[in-house]
Amino acid sequence: MTRTIIDPILGVVTFNTNIRAKRYIIKIRNGKVIVTLPPNGSYKEAAQIFHKHREILIENQEKDKTPSISREEIFDLYIIAHQTIPYRAKELAEKYNFEFQEFKISKSKTRWGSCSSSKNINLSFYLMLLPEHLIDYVILHELCHTKEMNHGEKFWALLNYYCDGKAKLLCKELKAYKIPKMEV
Repeated sequence: MTRTIIDPILGVVTFNTNIRAKRYIIKIRNGKVIVTLPPNGSYKEAAQIFHKHREILIENQEKDKTPSISREEIFDLYIIAHQTIPYRAKELAEKYNFEFQEFKISKSKTRWGSCSSSKNINLSFYLMLLPEHLIDYVILHELCHTKEMNHGEKFWALLNYYCDGKAKLLCKELKAYKIPKMEV
């Protein structure tokens, strides 16, 4: 069952029960507050938890506002990505002696890149919104997966080597960027 309240600052706050939830969860998605209750949770308790965290939510709501992008800008990014990213990826692969099957430009909105066990690398065209050093970081991250398929210690040591000891710092910097939503 879903209930909503209107907060004067936060706007619509939605309360949902989820059978898989083990605890109360508060999230901000696209600037909207969603409170998830476990199956045995009460709306009264959920409302108390919401009010307890309201000030933090107000601060975080501003941080969560995802930028938007027009269809024309998306089209332009896609074209530019096809013209630049594969060449940069091949350049880095050759420079550091990585072997891969192929690079593909994807329309992924949930991840910057991925690498399959058969060494096929997919890179989101949204990489074009990042600074050049972070594009290189994502490419190197996926190239390192051609040697280490997990995110274990060996993987991070390898990536750190190719990122001049800055892998964790670059990873943290990348998390500050969000893939924009398309304007309607």
